[in-house]
Amino acid sequence: MVQPDLATLQEWLLNACTGAGNPGTCRASEVVRGSDRLTADERLTIYALGYRARLRECLKAEFPALHALVGEQVFGLFADGYVAAHPPRSHSMFDLGARFADFLDETRPNPREPPGSLDALPTALARLERARAECRRARGVESDPARPVDPLEVMTTPDMTIRTPPTLRLLRLDFPLLDTLTAADHGDRPSIPDPADTYYAVARTHYRVRVHVVTRWQHTFLHTCATGVALHTAVSATADACALDLPRLWAALVTWLPVAVDAGMASRGAHPMTEPAGPRSRERTSQ
Repeated sequence: MVQPDLATLQEWLLNACTGAGNPGTCRASEVVRGSDRLTADERLTIYALGYRARLRECLKAEFPALHALVGEQVFGLFADGYVAAHPPRSHSMFDLGARFADFLDETRPNPREPPGSLDALPTALARLERARAECRRARGVESDPARPVDPLEVMTTPDMTIRTPPTLRLLRLDFPLLDTLTAADHGDRPSIPDPADTYYAVARTHYRVRVHVVTRWQHTFLHTCATGVALHTAVSATADACALDLPRLWAALVTWLPVAVDAGMASRGAHPMTEPAGPRSRERTSQ
């Protein structure tokens, strides 16, 4: 019998361990050596169970609030289904959870339910937790020269360029989830939040990730500044998009923008050429 090449064998082993695809390329007895105590199939099963358990632990570490909310059994079903649908193909475990929220959304029991339906909650929470993980890993403002913004400068320098750092993640979700994250961080089981259209800015400063709830205009302003634009341009675009009075928006920005810069949501100056174009933004999870 012709032995499969290495690439074929690796693909077979991945499918056999994760339940993905069709593992029928070869039989375990053809590539796994059995013993007096364990057959080839039994040895493969032990390895597969251990491998899937490690993947579940990796997902639990990245999505602790979702795990705390739904419990061990339900989270295990989520994780096993996800691994079978999207087996890991990267050398980095950071990439394992990249599509987890999308998988939860695609497999919702009632995808046509209105925004805020209960079955959309796991997807929303997974999106927020993935945003925290991405924010923690990306290059942030810690390496930039300290360039604070004060209220007087906002009033007198309308052509100042404002950008958002690669760490920033902007989301619009159907649930208020700050209490959910806090409960999970304290080791408690979160309660189910009532639905509410909520805007988030996940940002990092001094190497600490924080989740901020922002207003619609603040969310729009940050999104407009993704690639670096003049302050007056961003304000005008935000006023138009949110149907706001321009003078009142300038007045609100005078006090908020310095706080946003200090929190790592924005900074002065154009993007360095080596950085990505801007923050990832995710809209609400239900249709």
